[in-house]
Amino acid sequence: MATLVPNPHFELCFMGLAVDGWDAVREMYSRMLFRGGEERNLQADARIVMVDNNHIVREALISFDNDEGQRATGLYNVVVEFDPELKKIKGERMYGDLTYGQFMTKIIGEDLAQMPGVTEISASLSVVNVHDAFAAAAARGLTINNPRVKM
Repeated sequence: MATLVPNPHFELCFMGLAVDGWDAVREMYSRMLFRGGEERNLQADARIVMVDNNHIVREALISFDNDEGQRATGLYNVVVEFDPELKKIKGERMYGDLTYGQFMTKIIGEDLAQMPGVTEISASLSVVNVHDAFAAAAARGLTINNPRVKM
């Protein structure tokens, strides 16, 4: 928690939840680490790590002991954003495949959604009416419908 800005914003995309503020993020991490991380032998191995000035993107294999006591492996991806002045984590967006999402939902608990500071991600998303690929193509003098353009 010492690595976070005073009012962090996290998104658990596999649960559809936004987690805002110190208390809610602390509760989320507490559940992730102590409700199952140790007892389920949660281990990670990074496949891809990308870094720029204020972001880290990490894709990893996550293995854990499932309910039947067997090892299971899922895939997760996290985008970490840093505050450039404070040099602390401003927020994270966590994504996962079905195996990871189901495991983490069980560990974190669906009741996290009832905590103060936790809302549905969809409540803060704007509607997209035009795919951004059209603008990117137009900026290059191309159209999406051009058969010579490989998307």
